[in-house]
Amino acid sequence: MQWIHVGSVVLMIGGFFFFRVVLLPIANRSTASDNLIASALRRFSGVVWTALLTILISGLYNFITFFRSARAETAIDPVVSDYSFYIFILGIKLFIVFLIFTLAVVLTFPYPVFDVYQKRPAPWLNLTIVLGLIVIFLSAYLRRLG
Repeated sequence: MQWIHVGSVVLMIGGFFFFRVVLLPIANRSTASDNLIASALRRFSGVVWTALLTILISGLYNFITFFRSARAETAIDPVVSDYSFYIFILGIKLFIVFLIFTLAVVLTFPYPVFDVYQKRPAPWLNLTIVLGLIVIFLSAYLRRLG
């Protein structure tokens, strides 16, 4: 389940990276850049929504599994098993994940309110990529803590 989780995260962030670094520069050189970007966002939204759903389900599973084992360890030795720092870092990670999910919805959901962001996606893609890399770093750090 963890491989599914990590793979989905990498696929989604990698997709945003590809969109920003490869597709947008090509689209900006084209005469029909608005059509190309809109078409690509519509096509990419299926990948994003599938990844979001997979990340949510596998993340919830991993969350439950971790806290079951943490609770069992704490029952054995409550002094050695202090997870307060782990939970603090996890809270930061989950907040950033919420921001990424929000940006993914804003960038891919076909709703007129989001047109402003979808017509000029570069800064929002940059932010999503940076936040995604931070989440990957925090995940690796949490893995070492746990």
